[in-house]
Amino acid sequence: MLNNITVSEIAKFLGKEYSGNNFCLNSACSISKLKDNAISFVNNKNHHFDFSKKALIISLNNCKTNDKSNCSFIYSSNPRLDFVKVVNEFFVSKDSVNISETARIGENCKIGKNVSIGEYCIIKDNTLIGDETIIKNHVVIESNTIIGKKCYIKSGSIIGEDGFGFERDENNIPLRFPHIGNVVIHDNVEIGSKCTIARAALDSTTIKNNVKIDDQVHIAHNCTIGENTMITACSELSGSVSVGQNCWIGPNCSIIDQIDIGDNTTIGIGALITKNVNSSTKMMGLNALCLRDLLKLKRRINYGK
Repeated sequence: MLNNITVSEIAKFLGKEYSGNNFCLNSACSISKLKDNAISFVNNKNHHFDFSKKALIISLNNCKTNDKSNCSFIYSSNPRLDFVKVVNEFFVSKDSVNISETARIGENCKIGKNVSIGEYCIIKDNTLIGDETIIKNHVVIESNTIIGKKCYIKSGSIIGEDGFGFERDENNIPLRFPHIGNVVIHDNVEIGSKCTIARAALDSTTIKNNVKIDDQVHIAHNCTIGENTMITACSELSGSVSVGQNCWIGPNCSIIDQIDIGDNTTIGIGALITKNVNSSTKMMGLNALCLRDLLKLKRRINYGK
């Protein structure tokens, strides 16, 4: 983390101009609690804040300012995004590169450069971990797992345990289906705390580039998650689910086994998905109706009143 970065240096980093004075900044804060020598952002042209503070505001283009303001400004079409870039670059403490003495690493593992592995992690045999990946504390990674570069795995997650699959015998006793596949996680993937990702039965459970998974998510055996997809807290994906690229899966969603979800799909909070979903569809409600059908149903109900 860098302290005392100047307004002009931040403007240069973003490739933009600034207006106002050039002074040093040493922290980031919300616009509602603006303070001196801090950077913040505002996405609303009509948002009111304390102009008396000597702070840098990343603001929407054409936003009106106070002539008596002590603030400096950088104008942007997406202030939130530029704020994220600046804070990640200059105001977030980077984890030190360290493999903890309490971590246990099995045989024939390949650990890339600048990898960090936290306290009491267990990395089983034949695991591959790419460069600059960060694994926090108490994470279990089972044998033959492949993890790409610049991934971030938060504390308490378990990756590569057997999935839930059984076949009943002649006496109706469930026999465990052998899970001898693995988990493959591509580059720049984030996995939240206390997530479980099951190994495939025979092939690979696959998480592709730039996927972001929130806390307490379960991904079952044989699933495939496409690039840039986000899966939020407490969602559950059953076996052999395929999710496309650039999707959003809301909190507490449940997706039954062998469902295909197309690219650019949005699934709202608490939805239950029981059939395939076409690309660029929005599914909402407990029974996961298409948003268009949900609005039609609402109009019919209102019309009947």
